Amino acid sequence: MLGTQEEGLAQVFTQQAAFTAATGATQIQFPAIAFDAYPDHPSGAGSSCGRTPPGIDLPWGSSTPTVNVLAPRANTWLCFMGPGWNHSNNTNPLPVKPTIIANGEDDFEIAFLRPVSAVGLELLTNGLAQHKVTLTFTDATQEVLEDAVLDTGAHAFEFVGFQSSKRIRSIFIDTAGGASMNEGIAAIWTAP
Repeated sequence: MLGTQEEGLAQVFTQQAAFTAATGATQIQFPAIAFDAYPDHPSGAGSSCGRTPPGIDLPWGSSTPTVNVLAPRANTWLCFMGPGWNHSNNTNPLPVKPTIIANGEDDFEIAFLRPVSAVGLELLTNGLAQHKVTLTFTDATQEVLEDAVLDTGAHAFEFVGFQSSKRIRSIFIDTAGGASMNEGIAAIWTAP
């Protein structure tokens, strides 16, 4: 499914296949094994964490990253959680691949070091599954997309994608209940 697009505003996609077909977006590489990504393991086996800031640079392992993921409201750590990780019993569904989750409030800021025309996200949602996404464009204008447009379901891996005629500089995902029930990002796609 895709939403209607008003002139100058982003088009919203809720199906990954339709998004990649329309935009030509490619998936950004995450680490193959969550535990191996960082040397710190404050969340136990199956995970590894770094500080936020500086956040996570992607594609993983690249000497020239194009994306930086931050969790500005988190309590220090931004982590990759691997398949089956559930250290605090507050993650449903469990990750099936390395997934970005913060310690504390799971709100995410994604900055594009080279602005993009499209961005797609596979979100791990909690029981509330309420999101507000703010797109910031290179001309400093913003577009805010509320939960009703995003149509994410609870306790699921949900896709949301955005395509715009204006170049996207960053995206902010404001989640509800992320401090007590984990939310995360399981994949990111971009198109130049």
